[in-house]
Amino acid sequence: MREKSAPFAMATIFLSMQIIALLIVPLFPTDYRVFRDPNNLGNPVMYIIILLGMTTFLLILIKFHRRKIVKGIFMSAIFITIMAVFLPLFYQVFDDIGVSFLLSIIISGVIIGLLIIRPEWYIINASAFLMGCGMTAILGMSLGILPSIFLLVFLAIYDAFAVYRTKHMITLAEAVIALDMPAVFIMPKRGDFSLSSLKKHSAISEQSDREALFMGVGDAVIPGILIVSSFVFLPSQAGTVTNANLLVSIGSLIGAFCGFLALVFLAEKGKPQPGLPFLNSGTITGFIISYILIFGI
Repeated sequence: MREKSAPFAMATIFLSMQIIALLIVPLFPTDYRVFRDPNNLGNPVMYIIILLGMTTFLLILIKFHRRKIVKGIFMSAIFITIMAVFLPLFYQVFDDIGVSFLLSIIISGVIIGLLIIRPEWYIINASAFLMGCGMTAILGMSLGILPSIFLLVFLAIYDAFAVYRTKHMITLAEAVIALDMPAVFIMPKRGDFSLSSLKKHSAISEQSDREALFMGVGDAVIPGILIVSSFVFLPSQAGTVTNANLLVSIGSLIGAFCGFLALVFLAEKGKPQPGLPFLNSGTITGFIISYILIFGI
């Protein structure tokens, strides 16, 4: 039963993250935008350059056994992202930026502390979930529709290349799991599963794949960019249709979920699969179909 419930639990995480990102993005101030002009097609190019540069830097650190630096980078990013998620939420309740900022720091500090003291799979998943919701909302409000589609297409191609050819994405995933970093969702297939036992062998090997189902946080965040972007940048009215932007977002989410089902089906066969070719193509297809149905061509 546990083995059969793992894909269902992962699907719940995937869908919940997109829904929460859609719920919280209206609360985020425009200052949260990474790019000043969301519709500039140069934005995804800049994002790609930063991503490739950061990935190369991390792989070099891993190769030369500087894993403490890698862990420090991840911990800092997690702290800042989670704090950014909670700050506007607390502000809605207390209407005091000082109190909201302090509470956000406390929550982020507690999560970092749990990752250090008790880095079990459920702590990692919870941290990754909070971070992923924030990243999805922030990137979705930072990139317009066309830049989002451009980014999704490129990253789908890059992910396939990084998993099938160079395999450096698998190396990076194994390293962050060994460092107890919430960059990968881990869903156990066995009741006695422990992250410490997983580290005794290669984390993404066929043996470990029988113990747990894995999904990179980026695999949930990247398709969510277009889902959130559709909600933020499309008009809410299309003829007589109200909430048109939300309907297109839901259509994109349905497409993403279809890609997720295809991904899980192949992943269950025991070999690592690049998630973004399936997820991004499903998201873009869902967006195009729902956009045509609601807005016309």
